[in-house]
Order: sequence, then C-alpha cells, then structure tokens
Amino acid sequence: MKKRQVILSVAMLCLLLAVAWGFYQYNKPHTSAGGKSTDAVLPADSLYAAYQANETAAGKLYMNKILEVTGFVKDITMSDKTPVILLATGFNGDINCSMALDSNTVFTKAHKLSKIAVKGKCSGYLMDVNLVDCVIK
Repeated sequence: MKKRQVILSVAMLCLLLAVAWGFYQYNKPHTSAGGKSTDAVLPADSLYAAYQANETAAGKLYMNKILEVTGFVKDITMSDKTPVILLATGFNGDINCSMALDSNTVFTKAHKLSKIAVKGKCSGYLMDVNLVDCVIK
C-alpha cells in the first residue's frame, strides 16, 4: 500500500509542476525582435528573390533568423488585432511583416510608399515571405 501512495504522490507532484510550467509559459510576456541581435540586413526584393529562386536554400539561410529588411510600404492592414505591413518587392509576392508594436505606433511611423526598415524573425515563405514579432527601425 505504501508503494502505491508514493507513486501516486510523485505522479501528482509531476502533474502540478506541469500545470505550473504551462501557466508560466502562457502568461510570459511576448517579446519582439527589437532587442535581439540582427543576423542579416537586406533589401525586401533580395529576400523575396532568394526564396523564389530556391525556397529550401533560402530557408536554411533565413528561417528563424532575425532579419532587418528595408523596402517601400505597399500596404498597412490589421490582422485580428495585429498590425501588418507589406513591403513591396517588385515580384508577385511581398514581405509580410506582422508587427509586435501597437497599431498607433505603426500607423505613426509607417505610411504607404514610404521607405522603412523592419526588424523581425523570418517564419518562412507562403506566397509572401513572412516576418513575425517585427519592429520598425
């Protein structure tokens, strides 16, 4: 009987620790790419061209890396409550930048057709190259 109580106590402790860790991760503040070191600086058209030419090779170079991308603002929209800036590339796709900033800051700093630099984490390519947790440099 004692062995069963010990196993049950250990199991309950593990479950309690798992719930506490999950709660901590869920409530952890969201961070932006602004405070992280930049892995590469490049223009929007070069980044898109790299993915369009060879998605696998570009993914190895840029995926999950912090990139600083410069380009002209094609559009500024909202996706749910997240501001999104599209940087024009001159190709059929764009650089899709999901911002970590609030919408007032984004709309104050970026205007259509203005040239800006955006720093964010590359999350891949799906018709557009996607950057997440972006800030305007």
